[in-house]
Amino acid sequence: MKLKRENTLSQLVLENIQNSIRDGEFKPGVCLPSERELAERYGVGKSSIREAIKMLQVLGVVESSQGKGTFLRESLGPQIFRPLLLDMMLQRSNAEELYEFRLIFDIAALKLATTKATDDEKLVIRQRFHEYKNLSEIHHPTADVADQEFHKIILNATRNQFIIKMGILVMELCRPYSKKGNAVLDKTVMDNHEKIMEIFCSGDTSNIDEAIKNSLIVFRHILDNRLSEEV
Repeated sequence: MKLKRENTLSQLVLENIQNSIRDGEFKPGVCLPSERELAERYGVGKSSIREAIKMLQVLGVVESSQGKGTFLRESLGPQIFRPLLLDMMLQRSNAEELYEFRLIFDIAALKLATTKATDDEKLVIRQRFHEYKNLSEIHHPTADVADQEFHKIILNATRNQFIIKMGILVMELCRPYSKKGNAVLDKTVMDNHEKIMEIFCSGDTSNIDEAIKNSLIVFRHILDNRLSEEV
């Protein structure tokens, strides 16, 4: 399989390895072909293969064991989303789109989480809510961390690794705005966080859209201000 040369060889190798992973040719937990075999397969030098493997290691897709080879990981860590995160951070006009995405994502994640939440998770989210509330009332700098822990309970309750990892990406994208929001947090936002908690614990999703939308009032306000500053 000779690779076309419109792009760097290592990037083309990377794309072809990713295609093989997607198509099931390279399976989780299994050792990838050797550098020599991959070089022969793609018609490139071993240095291009090594560069592509290093890229996959940075992304958390593979791990190497000295003397044993390079293995495709059983599961991917959140670092797989880092390039997407950086790309989105560089998009100066993405504020409105970020709000729309978060609104849709938060509603869908909470709906799924309510169907799977355990009694222990319901107990823990109440504890995290009160921690968040107490820290926010005194404008403590760790309030945004408590807020993230609150939302991670909901993400983990979905039992869906795609949602959990994408949710972590969303939180990282929103973190600068969340920190500003916690500095000016008002009673309305906290009341709606409490409503989210009650939806999670009760499983009653009848008012979920309104609760999520209202919980993002300050977040939306900060995004609107950013957009106006950039005009």
